[in-house]
Amino acid sequence: MKKIVKAVEKRRQEFGGVGGLGGYGLSGGSRRNDVEINRVALQDEVLRKNRVLFGDQMESATMAYNMLRTQVYKQMTSNGWTTLAITSANKSEGKSLTAVNLAASLSRSVQQTVVLVDLDLRRPSMHKKLNISPSNGMSDFFAGDARLSSIMFKPEKSDLVVLPGKESLENASELLASQKTPALFAELKRMFPSRIVVLDLPPLLLVDDVMVLADYIDCSLLVVSESMSKKEELHQAVELLQGTNILGTVLNNSRSNMSGGGYDYYYGYDAD
Repeated sequence: MKKIVKAVEKRRQEFGGVGGLGGYGLSGGSRRNDVEINRVALQDEVLRKNRVLFGDQMESATMAYNMLRTQVYKQMTSNGWTTLAITSANKSEGKSLTAVNLAASLSRSVQQTVVLVDLDLRRPSMHKKLNISPSNGMSDFFAGDARLSSIMFKPEKSDLVVLPGKESLENASELLASQKTPALFAELKRMFPSRIVVLDLPPLLLVDDVMVLADYIDCSLLVVSESMSKKEELHQAVELLQGTNILGTVLNNSRSNMSGGGYDYYYGYDAD
């Protein structure tokens, strides 16, 4: 983990620390589209309990995600990338929490539509973190005939578009390899010509779903838990992500600075 922390310091020097996104937006970018999206009221106390950040609460944690947002968005826009995958080596390392908080942070700042998609079809958790009971979820799109417009919603007081999961699908790999996947990305492109899509994906070492989706991923972030991740598993995960433009690692649950209640997120990448 020491190498990850060293990489973080290098990244901080390269990108100049915490800051807004200012002029990093794509030329011609716009949030406008013709899609009518339902607004859903979320409970602030539940979000706070689940450590989901949709505003300025938990300031140190919010600043950590804003710093991550700035660095990620700069790399994505400079390369013309629109689809970001967030995954981990194993379960319970914080990938879903990172996905929702990073997507929320992006939506507050960038001049593009930010879409968060729960594609962990075996263990969908976004609806639980947001404490909602959707009528339709991504399971209904992949295993049924639900339209994306019937799944997506916007949390109140937010510009983030969310496509939550619902039921668990054991045959997720087969469904992701079907024609539903190209249809998903084509429809998102049609609905939101100027967009950033954040994908919450399953752990790399447990299933092959991420590999099935590799052709649709522009870049990726690997979430690492300092208290759980093992060095050899991290190496295996990085090898599996080769070819997806790894932006870096997000170090979760760091013991080096617990002032934010366990929200000390480091960003960096070291292949050694």
